[in-house]
Amino acid sequence: MALFLKDHPHRILLLFVSLCVVLSGILIFAVPPGTDPDPCWGFMIMNSMEHGGHFNLLVSPAQDNIANNNYEFLSWWSPGQYMMPYFFKSLLKVTTGQAVSLTIAICGLVGLMGYYKLLTQLGFTKWIAAISIAFIASQLFFIAPFTYYLGGESLIFAFMGWFLYGCFSFKKISWQLLVFVFFGGLIGFFAKSSFLWMYAAGLACIWINLSLYEAPHPYGKKGVLKWLKNGILLAIPFICALAVIYIFYLSKGGNPTSDQGSYLIRPETFGYPLASPLLSAFSVDEYLGGLLDLSSGATMPHHKAVMVVFIAAFFSLIYLFITTKLSPGKKYRLAFFVFYGVGVVFFTYMYLKQAVISYEGRHFRIIGLLFIPGFIYMLFKTKVTRALFFVIWICAVCTLVNFFHEGLKANREAPKGNTGLAQQVYDQVALSEIVKLDKYNRGAIFVLTSSDISAEINNNRVITFDNDMPLQSLADLKYHGTAGPLYILMPASYLTNGRKNAILNNFVNYNNFMYRRLSPGYYLYYAQD
Repeated sequence: MALFLKDHPHRILLLFVSLCVVLSGILIFAVPPGTDPDPCWGFMIMNSMEHGGHFNLLVSPAQDNIANNNYEFLSWWSPGQYMMPYFFKSLLKVTTGQAVSLTIAICGLVGLMGYYKLLTQLGFTKWIAAISIAFIASQLFFIAPFTYYLGGESLIFAFMGWFLYGCFSFKKISWQLLVFVFFGGLIGFFAKSSFLWMYAAGLACIWINLSLYEAPHPYGKKGVLKWLKNGILLAIPFICALAVIYIFYLSKGGNPTSDQGSYLIRPETFGYPLASPLLSAFSVDEYLGGLLDLSSGATMPHHKAVMVVFIAAFFSLIYLFITTKLSPGKKYRLAFFVFYGVGVVFFTYMYLKQAVISYEGRHFRIIGLLFIPGFIYMLFKTKVTRALFFVIWICAVCTLVNFFHEGLKANREAPKGNTGLAQQVYDQVALSEIVKLDKYNRGAIFVLTSSDISAEINNNRVITFDNDMPLQSLADLKYHGTAGPLYILMPASYLTNGRKNAILNNFVNYNNFMYRRLSPGYYLYYAQD
């Protein structure tokens, strides 16, 4: 061990970071995190698959006759966010919450290892690369999933470092490279569907790196032919992977890019993608509770948030200019420029078309992850900036330790059901009643108001009405027929805002609803067929 660490301080730092991640993983295995509603749709499919259901099919009562089933292929999100926990759950016979904890911890550790290998590949010294990894591990965007599972964010973090490391490892076009491109696309999409724009950027890095930097005369006639040949060869596995993804997954349902409107130009449409290096690298959304994403409860007034975005965009462009003169090498400049450029073009277009993609830094995380080592590299050029960096970093680490402690405490005290996940939105009495009814009933239908509590139902079918569904849209839903007892968990607020009557009237063949108050926050309405 002493020989391993001798004259290699970066190894000490990497070992310390790894131990911290492992320790955090052990803690959240004992106290599983809460979870975003998005992966809970996948957990509902996982429950169905455990009872013999098919891959990625969400089973729910059909509207024309709830005695029958409706089958929906859930293509809105990638399958990895629930399939990876499903793997651990099936292999180790643990709860869903513990399987999620293993997914988070393993993805975090694997991701940090991948980014370290990538940074040394891009020309950074081992010491700068190790500091960058430690800095990434002490960012709120890295710590937050240990208390609140976001699904594909963890998986794409684990994959992207290794994927980019592979992109810059090949010296020439070969069959191994073509196989890497094809399967890299499939694995990346499995991790997170938004990988597709990163996939295009990674392919561009391979193409430019091999055609420009590796060709002896890139601008002559032979060089042009080299560009064309490389582009055609790389396009073959790329197109094949996209075809597989589209035919066997995306074509079977909707996704965030398919739901678009007319063009709408707003300042943040252009400003937010340009500001992405700073916003995504330093967890701005996470610290502010959402900068421009209104659905997450943004606390800053909109006009001030837009001003912050344009300030961050200005300094991001300054960094872009400085990087052309000051960086560890050509490969780093290529990776950062390509991902920044492709990300700006892709998301600007999506925002212009009003696609269902939020203004959140997590969508641009790979740009921030590439920004961090270059930023640290520049700060380490002078003793003053280096000292200032460490002072600010230490303060941030203290804040994050407190954040993790408070998150762990909240998850330990939160209600829990069948999954073992922390359900902070609900109270234990209401959750326990729903779990008990599911346990002792077969052939019942549960009507719930969010996918997170719907994922707690193991033995019966569920209808999920999202809390943010407009009242008129909710009232327009009609379910015909009967199929056993109907249980509706109703938040107390629904009794006064019109949503109670809208839900009860949805079930046209059920009458004489009875109810009882489960807790100050929830009522249970129920009827027999």
